[in-house]
Amino acid sequence: MRPTMERAREAVFSSLAARVPDSRVLDLFAGSGSLGLEAWSRGAASVTAVEKVSKYWKILQENFQTLVGDPDLGGWQAVQADAYEYLKRGAGPFDLIFADPPYDDADMPKLLEAVGGALAPDGLLVFEMRSHGAYSVPAGWNLIKEKIYGETRMLFLEHSK
Repeated sequence: MRPTMERAREAVFSSLAARVPDSRVLDLFAGSGSLGLEAWSRGAASVTAVEKVSKYWKILQENFQTLVGDPDLGGWQAVQADAYEYLKRGAGPFDLIFADPPYDDADMPKLLEAVGGALAPDGLLVFEMRSHGAYSVPAGWNLIKEKIYGETRMLFLEHSK
């Protein structure tokens, strides 16, 4: 597990301040759920966190359950599933999707194809990948912003209009 470092998470959420409240959030490859939990604590209407690895999924569930009962927080669910299989089920639409796949498995074109229908028309995808190395944004997507934090590159993407 490679959790999103705190500095990067804070910067991402500072830039998303207006988008998070009342949003429907999907946290793919959630690990311990740090991105979904941050969105939830900042007023997301709902958070769905998807994690395949059972030991991380258990930690994810425990992390969300520690905040259950706060009347200011929206709904949440922790789903134990492969992110691609979950997306094939026709999930969504989500206003904000975080995708933090293991760096060695970060296949942006494959993920963007799978995410396509799950993202709301005006939604935003935040894709995390290794900071070094080339990449290209597939047709049908616009890169809104790119930030690098040490070994981490965060890409903010939306459907082409």
